[in-house]
Amino acid sequence: MASTTETQVARAYPRAGFRADIQGMRALAVIAVILAHTTGLPLGGFIGVDVFFVISGFLITGLLLREHERSGRISLAGFFGRRIRRILPAALVVLVATTALASWLFNTPRALATWWDAVSAALLVSNWRFMAEGTDYFHADDAVSPLQHFWSLSIEEQFYLVWPVLLLVVLGLVSRGTRPVVRSRMVIGAILLVVVGVSFVFGLHQSQSTPQAAYFSTGARVWELGAGALLAVGAPLLRSLPTAVRVVLGWVGLGGVVASALLVSGASGFPVPWALAPVGSAMLLIAAGTGAGAAYDRWLFPITNRLSAGIGAMSYSLYLWHLPILVFIPMLVPDTVLSSIPGLLAATFCVSLLSYLLIEQPLHRAPLPGSFRGDAAGRRAAWSNWRERFAAQYLYSAVGVVIVAGLAVIVLGPALRMPVAAGGPAAVATSTGDPLAGIAEELHLATEASSWPGDLSPSLDDAITATSSTNPARACFDIGPTPDVASCTWGDTAAPKHLYLVGDSTALAYAPAFRAIADQSGGAVRVTTIGLYGCRFTADLIQNSGSGVMDDCPTRKHDIAERIAAEQPDLVIVSNAFAAGRTADGRTFDAAAMMASTLAETADFDVAGRVVFLAPPPLGADLGTCYSRVSSPQDCTVGIDEAWTAFATANEAAAAAAGERFVSSLPFSCVDARCPAFAGTTPTKYDSVHITPAFAEHIAPAIRQTLAAVGAL
Repeated sequence: MASTTETQVARAYPRAGFRADIQGMRALAVIAVILAHTTGLPLGGFIGVDVFFVISGFLITGLLLREHERSGRISLAGFFGRRIRRILPAALVVLVATTALASWLFNTPRALATWWDAVSAALLVSNWRFMAEGTDYFHADDAVSPLQHFWSLSIEEQFYLVWPVLLLVVLGLVSRGTRPVVRSRMVIGAILLVVVGVSFVFGLHQSQSTPQAAYFSTGARVWELGAGALLAVGAPLLRSLPTAVRVVLGWVGLGGVVASALLVSGASGFPVPWALAPVGSAMLLIAAGTGAGAAYDRWLFPITNRLSAGIGAMSYSLYLWHLPILVFIPMLVPDTVLSSIPGLLAATFCVSLLSYLLIEQPLHRAPLPGSFRGDAAGRRAAWSNWRERFAAQYLYSAVGVVIVAGLAVIVLGPALRMPVAAGGPAAVATSTGDPLAGIAEELHLATEASSWPGDLSPSLDDAITATSSTNPARACFDIGPTPDVASCTWGDTAAPKHLYLVGDSTALAYAPAFRAIADQSGGAVRVTTIGLYGCRFTADLIQNSGSGVMDDCPTRKHDIAERIAAEQPDLVIVSNAFAAGRTADGRTFDAAAMMASTLAETADFDVAGRVVFLAPPPLGADLGTCYSRVSSPQDCTVGIDEAWTAFATANEAAAAAAGERFVSSLPFSCVDARCPAFAGTTPTKYDSVHITPAFAEHIAPAIRQTLAAVGAL
C-alpha cells in the first residue's frame, strides 16, 4: 500500500486544468514571432519558439505523468491519437495550400524546393532538411521558404515520438514498491538533468562551430523541451508557493521573456547560450502559475486576460499560416494595402481564425475512433454533443469563408489574370554593327520591359539552377594541382597574339567570352584562361570558406605567375571579385588595399604595361527571389551597388598610376545605372555575382571592342 504522503503527492496534481497564464504565454510567443517576421521587430522575436518549446515539454510531460499516476499506465495509442488530432489536420491544410500556391506562383526551382519542404514537414524532418540545405535563418535576403517555420514543429514532434516511449519504459522499471510516485519523479528528473546537460553542451559547441545548423538542430534544442519537462516533474512541489512569491516570479518571468524578445540577437551564440534567457524566463512564468488560484491570475493580467487567452488558443493556427501569407500576398498584390504591414497582420488573423474555427478546434475535439468500443449509445451521445457544440460555429465560419473568398477575388483579381510570360519589346535584340551599342540597346529595352520574354535561352528557371559546372573552363579553375596550361588555351596555337585571363570565379565567368574572342579572331588571337575558384589573385592570401581554396591558392598563383613570366604573353587580363575581405592573418582589406595587393601580385608576372584589370559586373538581383510567375522584369532590375563603385574607382586610379589599364564592365552590364536580369534573349546572371556562360559569349564582341578602345587589342 502507498503511504499517506505518497497518496497526497499522487493527488497533488490530479488533472490538467485551464491555465490562463500558459495561454497568455502562447499569445505572447506567437505575437513575437509574427511581428519579427513581418516587421523585423522585436529584434529577438524568434525567441517565441523557445517559449513554445518550454511550454510543450511541460504540458506533454505533465499529461503523461498524471495519466500514469492515475491509472498506472500510459496509453501510447491514446497519446498519439490526441497529438494527431491536435497537430495534423491544420498542418496538412497549410501544406497543401502552400504547395498549390507555390506551384502556381514560384519559379520552377523554388516551387520544387517548396514541395520537398512540404514532404519533409509531413515526415517530421523539416529541421533536418533546412540543416542539410545550409539555410541561414537570420539571412533575410534569401528566398525564404513559406514552410520554413515547420522546423520547430518537426523538433516538437520528434520529441513527442521519443519521450513518451522512454517515459513509459522508465516508469515501468521504477514505479513499483513503496513511494512509487516520488521515486519515479526523482528518477525521471535525474534522467532529464542528464539529457538537458548533454544537449546544452552539444548546443554550445554547435552554436560556435556551425551556428546556421545549430539553429535547426534537434540536439541543440532538446534541452529547451527538457527544461519544460523537468519543471513538470517538480510541479507538485510548486503548489505550496505563497501568492506573493508567485506574483514576483511571474512578473520576473514575464519581464524576462519580453526583454529577451527585445534584446536577444541571432548574431552569435544562439540557441546556446542566449536561449537561456527566454527559456529560464518561461520556466519562471510556468512555475509561478503552477497550482495558483484566481488571485494570481488577477495580478498577471497582461497574460491572463480574455484577449490573451483567445490569441493563445489560436496560436497554433496563427503560427501555421503567418509565413505563407507573408510570402504569397506581397507577390500577388505588391504595393497595396493588403501587402502593407497592417494588411498582412489582418490577413494572417482572419485566415488563422477561420482555420481555427473550421479545422483545428472541431477536429481536435472530435471523439476519438475506438473510444466507445462496444458502447453505441456513448458514441452517439458523444457525436451528438460534438455536433451541438460546433454546428453553429461551422455555419458562421462558412459565411466568413465566403466573405473572405469574395474579397480575395476582388483584391487578387488582377494578379490572378496576370500572364506568366510574354514575348515583348524586351525580347527584341537590336541589330547593329556596333557591339557595344547593340548591347546597350538590349539592356535599355530590358529595363523598360513590362513582361518577361517568352524565348529566353537558357530559361530563367534553368539559369537559377545553373552552376559554374556548365562553364567550359571550369576544370581550369578547379581545386587541386595546377591544370595543364595547354588544356586551358583556346584559339590557334600559331596565333600572333597571346592573352591570359586569370583570377577567381569572376575570371571563370568571363572565360566563355574570351574563348569566343579567340574562336572568332580568324586565327589572330590565342587565349589562356586559368585561375582558381575562390582565390583572388592578390599578393596577400584572402580568406575563403571554400573547401581546399586556402590550401591551393598560394601554389596556384605561384605556378601561374611563373608561367606568365616565362611565356611573356601580349596581354594579361586580371579579374577578381569586387568585395572587401580579410587576409589569412586577420587584416581587413578594403578596395584600395585589395588593389594594391593585386598590383603586387601582377608585378611577379614581369609584364609591366601589358596588364588589364577587368571589373566584374555589379551585383545582380537574386533570381530565385525576384523571378516568379507573376513578377515583372523590373522586380529583377537593380542599381549599381556601392561596393562595386568603390572598387571600380580604386582599381581605375591605381591602374593608371601603375601604367596599366582598367576596363569597366558597365558598358556591357548596365545602362543608365540600371542592371537588368537579361539582355535580348539571354539571362545575364545565374546568381547575384556570376554571369551565365551564354551571356559571356553574347557580350564577347563588346568586350573585344572595349579592350580595343583602351589599346589592349
